[in-house]
Amino acid sequence: MHIWLANVSYPVTTAVYFERALKNDHQVTTCGPSISQELIKAWKLENMNLPVIPHNIPLDAEPDILEVFNNTEDKPELFFWIESVYGYFPKNISNLPIPKICYLIDSHLNLKWHIEWAKNFDHVFIAQKEYLDDFRKAGNKNVHWLPLGCDAEIHSGEKRLKKYDIGFVGSMINNPRRTALIDLLSEKFSVFNKRCFWKEMSQVFTDSKIIFNNSIRNDLNMRLFEVMSTGTFLLTDNALNSGQEVMFVDGEDLAVYSDKYISGKAEFYLENDELREAIASRGNEIIHNAHTYKHRTDEIFKILNKKIKETPSPEEWRKRSINNIKISSQQVNKLKRSFVIPVLDYSPASNLNIKTLLADFENIEGNVIIVFNSEKVAEEMKNHPRIDYYAVMNKNVGVARAWNIGLNISQTPVTFICNADLHITKEAVEKIENGLIELPDAAMAGPQGSMFNFEQAKDLIYYDKGVFDAPAVVDAVSGFFFAVKTKYFNSGTLKFENSFTPCYFEEWDIGLQIKKAGLKSYIIPVTEYEHHWSGSIRAYREIEYYDKKETSGQILERNKKLFFKKWNDYGKKNGKEILISEWKKLAFEKGEQLIELNNLDIALKIFAEINEHYPGDKHVLTNLGVVSILKNNIKTAKEYLQKALEIDPDFEPASDNLKIIEDRK
Repeated sequence: MHIWLANVSYPVTTAVYFERALKNDHQVTTCGPSISQELIKAWKLENMNLPVIPHNIPLDAEPDILEVFNNTEDKPELFFWIESVYGYFPKNISNLPIPKICYLIDSHLNLKWHIEWAKNFDHVFIAQKEYLDDFRKAGNKNVHWLPLGCDAEIHSGEKRLKKYDIGFVGSMINNPRRTALIDLLSEKFSVFNKRCFWKEMSQVFTDSKIIFNNSIRNDLNMRLFEVMSTGTFLLTDNALNSGQEVMFVDGEDLAVYSDKYISGKAEFYLENDELREAIASRGNEIIHNAHTYKHRTDEIFKILNKKIKETPSPEEWRKRSINNIKISSQQVNKLKRSFVIPVLDYSPASNLNIKTLLADFENIEGNVIIVFNSEKVAEEMKNHPRIDYYAVMNKNVGVARAWNIGLNISQTPVTFICNADLHITKEAVEKIENGLIELPDAAMAGPQGSMFNFEQAKDLIYYDKGVFDAPAVVDAVSGFFFAVKTKYFNSGTLKFENSFTPCYFEEWDIGLQIKKAGLKSYIIPVTEYEHHWSGSIRAYREIEYYDKKETSGQILERNKKLFFKKWNDYGKKNGKEILISEWKKLAFEKGEQLIELNNLDIALKIFAEINEHYPGDKHVLTNLGVVSILKNNIKTAKEYLQKALEIDPDFEPASDNLKIIEDRK
């Protein structure tokens, strides 16, 4: 087919890629004006390093295209207008006696005029899926979604030694969000940032371990396809309603960040080279399977030739992209995560057990590591096809030791610990894993946990399933289902306390170890799981371990003494700061906020509760005094402030407020 390809000529516009793809099968004549030097400077395109080549048919900004057509001997069979530089709007397009199509790229920025301009064409293709309904509601017929893509020849690169941690090649003009994210990454990593194009751009991609991408108003932009085409790992945001979430899977084909936690995501993949490069290679295959401009032009002609009524959906693009792929999602996830499950029996007190959990793992990818604390169960289960690795103990060595054995076997950066009496889903695993990867200083994450009072050996708050809606720091994560960063156990920074064999207090102990290491434990809002508490312990009057037998009560008391001795000894040598619950800090901050808001009754209640659990804190006593002054309870206020000064006679906030009381007399 002879095609007139209409756009403003400059070497890095999207139309160039379409031209290259169309020339494989068609005769292409380009027509339109060329970009001006003024605009090149305004858009900071001076370093394109490629010449601006005039079109085959040079035109001004608003030519009468019907007149041009009538005066041309070698007439085209298709008129194809592609968005390039605003202002190139040929007249009389609708009167051309040939099919007329357009490709609109920046509908997220130019929706109003896009909708009106589209009415000149027989078929309209748009790059941003979100706006299909807007075009159709405005009366435009034959509107189709056709995402941007890559040119596999231009967007390619050789595998070589990486120079930069993170690279970026996009515009920073009038984009404070993008600038802030680049600045945030630059605080921690080597970031290379340069505006460049074509082969120079591809070289920056291949020179970088990670390429940062950032959408504008949720556009599915060119950079996403171009980076993955070079075989480089892509760190991008989630372009909502763009089709991205369906076509590409976070943690398998690319990585998706949230702005607040971008550094954690970047750090995780910079630390794990093999995983990062496997994901990058898989992404490269996916792009070349379905997302080149040749794929896009093929779809256009299927529409024009009435072979199909509609272009592919995100689901259809996904299906095409993973067809016959060499690097499977299973391979990627076996590099990313492992699951350690201690197994003593078939959890007789629960309807869930190791058999039902292994059935769950049919739908969850990753290495499954079983530590059998029973030779009998091992003989019956060890050849199960979903078990990747196992260890067999001839006696019950307990929970903590089994976890340590499993962590020693694990070779992945993320290791999940699971009870056998547990039902889990892929969604639960991915949410916890993402939290562990992203959240600052995270060593452990799970769906339930608590704040505990060390001195009283009791929970202050327990965060149960479904009662919180945002990630939160806790003192301890519940031990039936959680994930850890394996590196902290490999390095010896953390280790589950073997002394607590066979069970109890291992959760609080590891929580304190995490605090001691300057790290954090998090709970993640997850509900896609089921667990029956004490599915094994309740079934036994006595628990056998090694050559011993004890009741659960005896084990609890023995381990309680061990726990207190260990951490009291630590507190005497190093100070008791880490033994104070995170709850105290959070409650204190909340109380001070309430004072600022003049919500004095609740503030008083909070500080009174803190004082009940942690008596003798001069800051808490002073705030109780301040609230009492504001409530005009002067006698009570004076008592609190005097108690604070008994603890520290030089504590100025208490003495200053006491002076305020005295000055009132």
